[in-house]
Amino acid sequence: MAVLDVTCSLNGLAWEMPSTDTRLVLALTQRFDLPEVVARILASRGVGLDAVEAFLYPTLKHNLPNPLSLKDMEKAAKRMADAIEAGEPIGLMGDYDVDGATSTALLKMFLEEIGVSVYTFIPEREEGYGPNALKMKEFYDKGCRLVATLDCGMTAFEPIEIGTKLGLDIIVLDHHDAEQSLPNAYAVVNPKRLDEPVGHPCHYMAAVGVVFLFTVALNTILRERGFYLKRNEPNLIRFLDLVAFGTVCDVVRLQGVNRLFVKAGLNQMKKGENKGLVALAELVGLSEPPSAYHLGYVFGPRVNACGRVGQSDIGMQLLSCQDRIQASVLAHTLEELNLQRRDIEAAVLLEAIEQADSKPENDPFIFVKGEHWHQGVVGIVAGRLKDRYNLPVFALSVEGDEVKGSSRSVQGVDLGTLVMNAISKGILSRGGGHPMAAGFSLKREKLDDFYRYLRENITPEMTTHKASTLEIDGVLDIGGATVELVNQINMLAPFGEANPEPRFVIKDVMINRCVLLKNGHIGCTLTGRGGLYLQAIAFRAADTEMGHQLLNSRNAYFHVAGVLKQDSWRGQTKIQFQIQDAVKSL
Repeated sequence: MAVLDVTCSLNGLAWEMPSTDTRLVLALTQRFDLPEVVARILASRGVGLDAVEAFLYPTLKHNLPNPLSLKDMEKAAKRMADAIEAGEPIGLMGDYDVDGATSTALLKMFLEEIGVSVYTFIPEREEGYGPNALKMKEFYDKGCRLVATLDCGMTAFEPIEIGTKLGLDIIVLDHHDAEQSLPNAYAVVNPKRLDEPVGHPCHYMAAVGVVFLFTVALNTILRERGFYLKRNEPNLIRFLDLVAFGTVCDVVRLQGVNRLFVKAGLNQMKKGENKGLVALAELVGLSEPPSAYHLGYVFGPRVNACGRVGQSDIGMQLLSCQDRIQASVLAHTLEELNLQRRDIEAAVLLEAIEQADSKPENDPFIFVKGEHWHQGVVGIVAGRLKDRYNLPVFALSVEGDEVKGSSRSVQGVDLGTLVMNAISKGILSRGGGHPMAAGFSLKREKLDDFYRYLRENITPEMTTHKASTLEIDGVLDIGGATVELVNQINMLAPFGEANPEPRFVIKDVMINRCVLLKNGHIGCTLTGRGGLYLQAIAFRAADTEMGHQLLNSRNAYFHVAGVLKQDSWRGQTKIQFQIQDAVKSL
């Protein structure tokens, strides 16, 4: 259903409101004593009467899947339990993003708490994604006979084969798309194995969720063997803050068990037990308990920075740090790296936009590349371009004969499948990912082949609808933007992929006191026809058509679309509107 007859906004989008079953809305309101706006949003997102309790009030006791329902889980957990009882050192290999850092930190902290010697490895970006043969040999030389790969390993066939021949038992704990054949590892635990049911409750987990379930299984086996008769058993609940962090930052669906992990993890985070997360909160001056927004947009970029432009394992070190002072030092190091990352990103983004603006009109995707573009920022640049053009984006860094790239998608284009198929055809050398994000590498000579492959496999029909609509959850007069409404909406939190923050249109407001802020943000005041006003901000909008209109249209009235946020300062709570789109009103 069209909203306010907007078929082409300043961002080129049609505003649409999903249809809802009015009888279901009434039933949800009455049976669960919900505000009408909450019931309507639940109904529009397909949350029926039988799913409301699990959605709004998920509990570990009733909603945590059985870890042993995943193939190879019991085999993997028993092997690690054997190593622990035998006093063997254990090697951990993780990825260099937040999901990999949280996965590695979680298992490292658990193992060290029960007295295990742990060696960790997070590759530098120039070393490539995932395990490598050299580190397998180093782990073996250090006495490890068991190695776990975390958030990586599904396509590392050669390094895992080499490690296995050395005499290592290798456990893969991952969530990336799988190929028909599995690596020659001792055990492969991955809800996306092709022999796992698509409807498995763990199917959309981040790697850190898989690692947490593995830790639950391992802990249970150790308890059953009497391992804790003479030592304290770790409290696994305290690791849920890391699970929430990795889950949010890996942009997996915040439904089902993922929603449970994030909701429970945010509650755990309020206790301030993880010194690394506390140091990050202090670094940015956060005076309220972290939300999913803070994890994804405030903490996440800083932990990711070390894997982009610095020493890749600093984030993992921070998240597993047991000393408050050392955690503060590590957090400040990440802040410095993040500032470097921003400068590098800005330069690459400018070049990428120039290329994207001149792309062939019939390409339903963005394909940009640059000589010596920093490999650590191409993923961020791909994300920025995806948001700007509402199309799948492939950003590639060319270094000599080697090309490494990152991609970000829109609904309707499954990047993980695209990348895996391109590997099977010999176009890409390596790669992996999931529907919305993927990484890959290829030879320079294959660039044209990869571009043709994308043109053959991404059609305009896949992207047209999603690229041309903006979903709206409600229309408000400016007086309806209240603290009470935001509190009601927050019943639906945490927000993220597949559970987006409800988006509203505030109609007929004048844009006053509009100013250009740092990083291309625009700050302004929305004023209604009756004189009520509301502070607003449009992030990274300065060089968009919407930004130009906001900055230059005096005394004009607009309908603005975006999300409502609480802004607490010095004991007072006010509402701020984050503008995502706009159109002039008549």
